[in-house]
Amino acid sequence: MRTINGVIRELLVQVRTETAVGETVFISGNTPELGEWKVSQAVQMTNVSTDGNLWQSLIRIPTHQNVQYRYLICTIVENEGKSENIVRYWESHLRPRILRPIDFIDGKGEIDVFGYQGDSESISKGWLTSETIVQLKMFNSPVTIWKRRYREKPISIHVSTIDITRKDSVAEIIGMEEDSTLNEAVVNRGWPIVEVAQMNDTHCQFAPQNQFGIVYEPNEYVIFQVQVLNPNSIAYMVDFYAHDTDNSSDSDIPEHIGFCYILPSNMRDTSGTCNMPISGKRQQPIGQLSVDYLIVRPMQDLVCDLSVSYAKHWKSLDKKGLDVGHRGAGNARRNDKVENVLENTVASFNYAAKHGADMVELDVQLSKDLVPVIYHDYYICISMKKKRTQNEHELLQLAVKDLTAQQLRMLKLSPAEAEKDKYQFHEDDSEENQPFPSLKHVLEAVDPRVGFNIEIKCPMQHHDGTWELDLRFELNRYIDVILRDILENAGNRYIILSCFHPDICTMVRLKQNKYPLLFLTQGETDKYPPYLDTRTATIPMATYFALNTGILGIDVHAEDLMRDPSHIPFVKDRNLVLFCWGEDINHSDVIKSLKEQGVDGVIYDKVDEFTRAQENVFLVEAKARLGLLELAGHVEENMSTWSSTSTN
Repeated sequence: MRTINGVIRELLVQVRTETAVGETVFISGNTPELGEWKVSQAVQMTNVSTDGNLWQSLIRIPTHQNVQYRYLICTIVENEGKSENIVRYWESHLRPRILRPIDFIDGKGEIDVFGYQGDSESISKGWLTSETIVQLKMFNSPVTIWKRRYREKPISIHVSTIDITRKDSVAEIIGMEEDSTLNEAVVNRGWPIVEVAQMNDTHCQFAPQNQFGIVYEPNEYVIFQVQVLNPNSIAYMVDFYAHDTDNSSDSDIPEHIGFCYILPSNMRDTSGTCNMPISGKRQQPIGQLSVDYLIVRPMQDLVCDLSVSYAKHWKSLDKKGLDVGHRGAGNARRNDKVENVLENTVASFNYAAKHGADMVELDVQLSKDLVPVIYHDYYICISMKKKRTQNEHELLQLAVKDLTAQQLRMLKLSPAEAEKDKYQFHEDDSEENQPFPSLKHVLEAVDPRVGFNIEIKCPMQHHDGTWELDLRFELNRYIDVILRDILENAGNRYIILSCFHPDICTMVRLKQNKYPLLFLTQGETDKYPPYLDTRTATIPMATYFALNTGILGIDVHAEDLMRDPSHIPFVKDRNLVLFCWGEDINHSDVIKSLKEQGVDGVIYDKVDEFTRAQENVFLVEAKARLGLLELAGHVEENMSTWSSTSTN
């Protein structure tokens, strides 16, 4: 160890971890010397062992303070003359590692193990910093082969990338068309990264493709995920292989039967469907591929850092299950209490917080002028007075997205439900009991000790082809606006995000690394029309999707759990958090039973009737934390005294 100017020390840090080809280990921390948690300024480490698993770096840290740090694994990519660090994995413990002067008296600490602090392991996949994710999704029998000799044979699919701006790209394409063997120069460049997953119990995690891709099953849901820097310059070549045996083992050399291209021009929107002809070896059409795509871009002008993440943090509580107030004090207007509160208002949220709710569930969507507002339905009704009549009024239905936030607050409105008397808005309601509060205002005005379960509303396509709403917003921008509001205004509030739309869940997970996320699903029910995306169809499919995306857990319709309680251990045994929702929950015995069976959060109406007036769990934890912080302050003070009096 060497002391520089009596202020900075040089210390040797070492970490043991396995890395793939093209991956490098970095260290980042809370000091300028360690990059202040910024991925782009993290310190690169050096591989120093014969087995390639030990990495080290000589770092400079201040002598007068404890230093927080984490390790991360990146792929380094050259982009327009500069290097970009693409985070593959990072240590995501709630509290980072700590370097203390007393630990490094000889200038060298113990060898760390990547992802472990003591017996606790926490490793998360990266989020988008400068790269873009392109997903190619295949489901509902996406491949049609017309040639009879191949119809009964197992087919495998392989996706490779081609940079159409490269001078040799045409030669590569021609070479692959003439020869069924894959061009190693194209497949093994290391970047872009292509991975594949299936929504089942054994292959739901993204993994590299083998030489001939993944065996295609018509009823499977397959996702090819590609990390790229410039999606407009990347084309995708999809190769198809026919196997002679059903087992399709590694020793099986399949026949290359055809290919198709997906060009950037085929994916002009953020999401959509491509129907591409499959060409045979002689350029004749032999079939068709139908693939859905999703393009996820990093947030603009707001990049999360490595300082903290709650995304996979879930603390086992002494209390069995959280009580979550549905839209606050309950859906519709609560006129059975003195407060007479309306759902999804500041008044409703504060009422629920006052009467024992650990969290409140709220719905957010964008107004026409891109303001995140709190409201559940996609449509509202404007009250219009008819000509030549004194009292008759007619209701005109409009979408929330077609009115500005100011218009929504000023108009005389009625909800678009049949039981309008349950939801009727009153002009004489207090400001805090008016509909359409902004997300920013709610984050600031509601008791900060109550947690938020923020559902991001986004219309989906039903199985019959109809849509809940024609959104018209570009999805990346839509999500960025909402996430920015949360990241900038949430403060220390405990927040869980959720959404019914699988692609929105994917986008939220990839765009930020701070807040946990639950995938909402209605599962198997006759109460709501089914969605087209089969990831929403059942609890097992929702579970596989949550594991695939790397999110905290799922939030399911309670009807499924009450019909088949075995779903609860199915989810919990896979280390996922489980919430539930639905009108069937609104009974004290049902709430108690679901909690006792292991459900982590129960979302229901009228929390004041089914909970005791007690401090919510986050307030109890905050008080305990305050006591620990006071103790830590004394320890820190003693450490500072020790550091100033010790010799270097």
